[in-house]
Amino acid sequence: MKHVTPGLFWPVVGGLGVWMAILTWSAFGSAPSAAERAAAGGGPVVAFVHGDSLQQGMAFVKTMQANLQMQMETREKQLQEDALPLQEEAQELLAYANSGQASDDELDIAQRRIMELEEGLRALQRAAEQDMYVAEQNMQAVMAEALRRHLEEHAQEEGIDFILNWGLSGEGVLYGTDPWDITAEVLERINEAHPDPIQSRLEAEATTAEE
Repeated sequence: MKHVTPGLFWPVVGGLGVWMAILTWSAFGSAPSAAERAAAGGGPVVAFVHGDSLQQGMAFVKTMQANLQMQMETREKQLQEDALPLQEEAQELLAYANSGQASDDELDIAQRRIMELEEGLRALQRAAEQDMYVAEQNMQAVMAEALRRHLEEHAQEEGIDFILNWGLSGEGVLYGTDPWDITAEVLERINEAHPDPIQSRLEAEATTAEE
């Protein structure tokens, strides 16, 4: 059996120890960030969610939708209560105008008043619709912010750079990291290829004036 030369044994063992430490860190160390992958020339990590299934499966969304339905029903009831006196007055005026007892002046007054009542009813309807629109928009904003926050947390924990939406609600980017945002670079390229003619003329005039 061959014997290992003592002068070579410990350097070899030391070298193996260094490589084992490197491999252990590679296996158990934290994943590189998107910025590190971008700086190193690596591609982004992309994932997707079924947006429709996600929205249908979120328990708090069902609660918010139920609350919105209750708000709509309450607002509809309030609209009916506010409109009832106007409707009753309009019916009384119509009944008097059709009774044959009203004079021409009274008919003109009744007609103008009925027009005012109709405009009042339309204003009540518009106000109710606006209230419901604002309530729905507020609900959508809360849902969007909650989804954005949880997607961001999940992406950061899992080392994901982009999360896409796939579903009937439309495809698009739900989350993206800053290192892969190329808006500024693309805008600079477009402006270099198609400069603003007014700005170019002003710069040319300024250069001529300096000369």
